[in-house]
Amino acid sequence: MPRLLPLPLAAAHTRDVEAFPSYLCRLAMAHGLTPGQLIKHAARGDARETTFLAALRGPWLATLVRPNETTAAVIELIARSGAESIFVLQRSNFGFLHPAVARTPRGFSSAFRWCPACLREQLLDWGHSYLKLSWFVEQVRACHEHHLALRSACPHCGHVPKFPRGWATFEICEFCDGRLDKVLSSDVLMSDPDDTAPDLIALVDEIATASDPFPAGAANNCVAEMLDRAWRSEREGDLWNKLPRDECLRYACDDEPISLAVARRLAYRLEMPIAELLRGGANARLSFNFAASCPLPKSMCSAHRAGLINSAALVRQLRVYLEDDGTPPSLREIARRIGVSVGALRHHAPAIVKRLADSRRSHLQTTRRAKKQAAQVAVRNSVRHWSKLHPSPIARKSLLKSLMKETGLPKELLRKTIRQELKDQVA
Repeated sequence: MPRLLPLPLAAAHTRDVEAFPSYLCRLAMAHGLTPGQLIKHAARGDARETTFLAALRGPWLATLVRPNETTAAVIELIARSGAESIFVLQRSNFGFLHPAVARTPRGFSSAFRWCPACLREQLLDWGHSYLKLSWFVEQVRACHEHHLALRSACPHCGHVPKFPRGWATFEICEFCDGRLDKVLSSDVLMSDPDDTAPDLIALVDEIATASDPFPAGAANNCVAEMLDRAWRSEREGDLWNKLPRDECLRYACDDEPISLAVARRLAYRLEMPIAELLRGGANARLSFNFAASCPLPKSMCSAHRAGLINSAALVRQLRVYLEDDGTPPSLREIARRIGVSVGALRHHAPAIVKRLADSRRSHLQTTRRAKKQAAQVAVRNSVRHWSKLHPSPIARKSLLKSLMKETGLPKELLRKTIRQELKDQVA
């Protein structure tokens, strides 16, 4: 099979361990490829090549920290290519949580996030920046070292890193070349311990140094054993003061799945680290001394089902958007403003929702046509007057950079228009 250049994983076996998507971006950059091209190259001749290609769709790159078969297969593929040992790469994601933790779509972030202060320190310490595994946990909203809110977009241009192309240099915005490793006045300082999620950081530390995956059903057995001890000593009331009876009885069953959010809640209430709970609680120790007397943090509270939707009121709210002459918002944005789901909109007002969707679609088509025409005019004029304003011969990259600053049009649209215009001139 194809071999890849060796590249060590940053901060291996520490709580600041590099996430596998970050490593994949750096490895691809070292070979002058995109992450998708790198995987296609490494999978050449592999019996699962079709499976790998099918996985390279949508926002796939950031999801390669989740405990599933796709992540495990890609890690095995990269390890067999000689870039890094599988022992190290297995600890750059949350694969060790499977099958101890049930799969949940909201447990892990689907976007790249970073702390600007950390990127600067990494650049000084390592010579390159990287994305930490802890930044891919949804409930970690701030850096545990600098207490800065994690960014997910460039503070200069608002650009969000694109998944298929990867990310060449984490401290530089790929769109505007702005520095991402500088702390700005717009950065938010978050001092609430709930924002840095110290229990989840400790879990990442455990994963980075673990010798084997967490066993299935160990958390259920831990709850069952505590319930059994409390029952035998007639102190079940003391246990239920910490862990509500319904939850205690529910998760004491072997076949009841426990998600990462549920594991956080159980560990907090039982005053033990999540890793100890997932190992069965044999060496449990206090992790939050205030847990017994304080209510659950807001991020750990279970979601409550919303009340019944008033169909007539919902229709009245939707008619306001239908009669608005401004830019028609998307159904998702309308649903967010009203406080319901898109499915609820379609169920309670299908006719109005269809008209709103058609209006949005028509607006987007008109906007795309206008941008395309504007790009064609801008490219044609720039090519025509290039020799008058620039001493050097025309070049695609220089032309693209100039037009991006002048027009503010999308990069891909300008690139495609430039390619077609220069091709037509040659023909």
